Amino acid sequence: MKIIIVDDDVVMLQAIKTMLSKNGYQVFATTDAQDALDTLEEEEFDLIISDIMMPYISGIELLSAIKKARKNLPIIIISALDQQEIVLTAFEEGADDFVKKPISLNELLLRVKHVLSKKRLNS
Repeated sequence: MKIIIVDDDVVMLQAIKTMLSKNGYQVFATTDAQDALDTLEEEEFDLIISDIMMPYISGIELLSAIKKARKNLPIIIISALDQQEIVLTAFEEGADDFVKKPISLNELLLRVKHVLSKKRLNS
């Protein structure tokens, strides 16, 4: 299973990448949403994990662009912002899950497994 992580927090990005890699996932990690979009044009992935607050392209804009191109690609949003408005917008744009920062890596792993198992059932 291949996963893209997009987060401008390099420490968080590396922690998530390491945890997912240790659990058998192939992981592409980037701090740049445009880089993620470019990579999605070249390769197939099973899941996207994205922060909301990033420079240039927000996680919500990234989510919207991905869902227009690949409606069935699951996306987990992670963010320190947990305002109801932002969470609702993320789900309205097609997010499959939302995890509030600071995140527990174990909780994130469980949510990744859950979202991917739902994807397999719907395929």
